[in-house]
Amino acid sequence: MVASLIRWGLKRWHSIWCVGLRPWSAASIMFAVTCVAIATTVRIILGLISPDSAVFAPYYAAILVAALVGGAMAGGVAALLGGLAAYWLFEPREWSVAPFVVEQLVSFILFSTSSLVIIWAAESYRVLLQRVREEEARRQIFNHELAHRIRNTMASVQAIVSQTLRGQRDLLDKVSARIQALGVTHDLLIRSEWNGASLREILVREFVPYDPSRFQMIGEDVRCPSAIAVSLALVFHELATNAMKYGAISTPEGRVIISWKIIDDRLDFEWRELGGPEPCSLAHEGFGMRLLRTSLKQFDGSVDMRFEPTGVRLKMSLMLPRDPQPSKRYIASDEAKDLDKLSPLPPAMQIR
Repeated sequence: MVASLIRWGLKRWHSIWCVGLRPWSAASIMFAVTCVAIATTVRIILGLISPDSAVFAPYYAAILVAALVGGAMAGGVAALLGGLAAYWLFEPREWSVAPFVVEQLVSFILFSTSSLVIIWAAESYRVLLQRVREEEARRQIFNHELAHRIRNTMASVQAIVSQTLRGQRDLLDKVSARIQALGVTHDLLIRSEWNGASLREILVREFVPYDPSRFQMIGEDVRCPSAIAVSLALVFHELATNAMKYGAISTPEGRVIISWKIIDDRLDFEWRELGGPEPCSLAHEGFGMRLLRTSLKQFDGSVDMRFEPTGVRLKMSLMLPRDPQPSKRYIASDEAKDLDKLSPLPPAMQIR
């Protein structure tokens, strides 16, 4: 019972401290009174330990907390009640005969001045915090609207492509899959407010349609800028699709190893297929290879593809616009966490 009350109290305090109380409300005034009562209790305890301790010291904290939570009015009430409590309860009794001796007058002026400064600073902070919250709310609305419009645009493009390529089923499937890959990556970027996306999350989402145990990822997670995230999503979508149709994933025992590392400002990848049918060299580059080279060209990228007896082995490297900080976080967004719960990854896809 006591533990439940403590948890409830802590939760309630956290809510009040983070959200605050409406200024000039009865709740803010009661909160100020409570702060003064707590400060008075602390002063009484300090007086038992050291009778000569400062009279006003506990009330400065009460004024600050009351002003931060309840606004300037609550801070003023805490300052007034704190000043009265200090004089009536803790000043020497002689003050009632000669209340405005020099020492008491100086203490009163210092307390009043300090209280005004505290209330002003707290109110300025509240106004600034309110602006930040309003801006955050507007940004969230903008992101939701942007996500909605992007989905509608993707759906419109999908419908146009379906109508245009109605008689070309293979081409329709390829284009539709690429559009879906773009849509998934844009969802990641929108949820991160276009601050980039987790490399490992991009890969996981591209491998979801296949058996996750067939893919082994080796490397620390990297936060990719938005432009690189979109390009990598398309590149790995093409690689995974080809591996499923013609490469290692087309056979029951085949698997793919994807490794990466950061050297200076470059991000180096290796895509290696094992256990699939022996690949054959192409007479000319297909769309996937051209897409790969074009996507990496803007990042000073390079590509080296080899057809080994064990399977395709591709190395690519690109320049990062900024130094990414390796992240141990596996899934960044809430939706990706839900996805991970629905389809847990096997040990082969954990960080090595």
